[in-house]
Amino acid sequence: MTKPVRKKPAAARKPVRRFSWLRLPEPASCEPAVQRLQEESRERLGYVRNFLKLPFGPGRLALYQGYLDRLMRSVDGHLPPLERELLALVTSVENRCEVCILSHAAALKKHGMDRHLVDAMALAWRRAELSPRHHALAEFASKLTLHPADVDATLMGGLRAAGFGEEEIFEAIQVVAIYNSNNRLNNALGMQPNDEARPGFQQAQ
Repeated sequence: MTKPVRKKPAAARKPVRRFSWLRLPEPASCEPAVQRLQEESRERLGYVRNFLKLPFGPGRLALYQGYLDRLMRSVDGHLPPLERELLALVTSVENRCEVCILSHAAALKKHGMDRHLVDAMALAWRRAELSPRHHALAEFASKLTLHPADVDATLMGGLRAAGFGEEEIFEAIQVVAIYNSNNRLNNALGMQPNDEARPGFQQAQ
């Protein structure tokens, strides 16, 4: 009597890690403007951010990312880069956007903010020992993010009292508004940070 042949268990397949909940195909080719954004990401970060692989459609991604880059990294902004990143981080913390929290926390450290203070902000910004000026910015970002329907002129008054001018306040509004949009895109898509982003975040500490 022949013994039954036992089949060897199939090798466990490594699950394919998607960076989005949607089954979106990564474009086989990108338009030149997106290629430039991806190359800039490689040069600046060492990898192409997952967000820049999304199939937004012709012309859309370059316009959207171009506005973000112009707002956050321009040298002629009204707010210092550190304060723009602070607004983006608090907004992202309130929205629980992991991709943006890692990105803006690392950026704040690169701009010279104490790493322990940045870590405190990423966990619970209200407990962070911020200067009165920076606390006013964080409070503004939080209120505009969590309670946009309740915004009135008194919210601007808090920034004016902290020493901010009208153009600085308008820029702060733009940063909070665009990162609420960006956070909602990431959260709705279930966007995951690049694998390379976590070591980069740690190296910024």
